[in-house]
Amino acid sequence: MNRTEGRKRISVDPVIIESVAVIALAAIIILAVICYRDKKSIKNLEEENAKQRADIEKLTEENADLISLREELSDKVTILSDTINQKVEEEEAMEEARAQAHMPVGFPMSSSASLEEVEGENPMVRLNGSVGSSIIASADGTVISITTDSGYLHCIRIDHGNGYQSIYRNDGDAMIKEGDEVVRGAILYVIGEENTALGYQIMYDEKYIDPMELINIDG
Repeated sequence: MNRTEGRKRISVDPVIIESVAVIALAAIIILAVICYRDKKSIKNLEEENAKQRADIEKLTEENADLISLREELSDKVTILSDTINQKVEEEEAMEEARAQAHMPVGFPMSSSASLEEVEGENPMVRLNGSVGSSIIASADGTVISITTDSGYLHCIRIDHGNGYQSIYRNDGDAMIKEGDEVVRGAILYVIGEENTALGYQIMYDEKYIDPMELINIDG
């Protein structure tokens, strides 16, 4: 018996071969599509990543600019705050100076004078000045009246705008008139031979107070 004849012959249906070929081709095509899609996705991801990095760099730069601007604004705010505080302090100092200027603490004579307290219902001091000197306003204020007086020829009353009024009684001619705004040291009377005496009083809230409580003897 021939050996080749003893072997069993195997035959494959051409339809099966064709089907396998079609499946293999389809698989190759699918793999190619998947690879192309993945490659495209990777490229898109890389582009998106690059865009995000660019956005991050831009935001970082903007953040740095904002930090710089904030520091600049902070410096300006500090300077402005210091300026405002200085302005407030200056205004407070000026207001304090104005308040002090309206306090009748000044000596009502331009030169030294003898002084004595006068007994009576309302506190008064009498000052005797030297000829040629002046009787002056003890603080800033407004002349609200110039009247005759039972004991002196004239009586000048000055309102200092803070509840205080100062009163100057003398036999000389008034050097100011009603309604005048005067400052501390303004001349009210010039002292001559006949008017060396000054009757000086102070009122607070319409009540007489002792002038010695306020008058600056050294002024």
